[in-house]
Amino acid sequence: MLMAMEPFSLVDYPGHIAATIFFGGCNFRCGYCQNPALANMSVEEKSLTSPSGILDFLQTRKGLLDGVCLTGGEPLLSRDMSPLAEKIKEHGFKVKLDTNGSNLERLKDAAPYLDYIAMDIKASPDKYDALTGCKNSWERVSETVDWIKQGRIPFEFRTTVMPVWHTYEDLTAIRELLGQETAWILQQFHHPPEGVLDGQKYEAYPDSWLKEMGNRLNCQVRGLR
Repeated sequence: MLMAMEPFSLVDYPGHIAATIFFGGCNFRCGYCQNPALANMSVEEKSLTSPSGILDFLQTRKGLLDGVCLTGGEPLLSRDMSPLAEKIKEHGFKVKLDTNGSNLERLKDAAPYLDYIAMDIKASPDKYDALTGCKNSWERVSETVDWIKQGRIPFEFRTTVMPVWHTYEDLTAIRELLGQETAWILQQFHHPPEGVLDGQKYEAYPDSWLKEMGNRLNCQVRGLR
């Protein structure tokens, strides 16, 4: 379901000025999710915006925007996503996709229209089902990881790091799975004032700890205070 559009962003598509399109609905139930309103939506609900409205807006931003970020929720759950990505490309914009990596077949369908993929690595494999609330989630995600690494679309993997889910050993295990030279971003967790999906209060690691992990694991670190 198409939910909304942010007409201008300097952070959602690294190195580019972009518009950001939000899709509602997600098959994962990560408790710390900072977009609970999007995650809780059904993909069958009526969209709050339209592909034609988005394309009309983009037509007025040629030469001002470099690209468009498709995010959520989980965009690949929406049947509007691939056709919209195709039209965005036809309008001359680059397309970045944010995904949890759980639907490889739909990712393959969208691939011809994508210029960049940012995929979340939620946790080490042994913790994946507990974190996502989705059985056999790592099995599906690992297939997507392999496909992305073997493909030609520029990409990054990223993990939002917090003490309850990520020890040094967990992060080391993820690095070994991805490979030492694979682009992997560690993201600092910031608890939003409006709360998260499961209503709990989550703590973050100190910035100094996350910086050290970035150095040890050959990772870029984002979101430091």
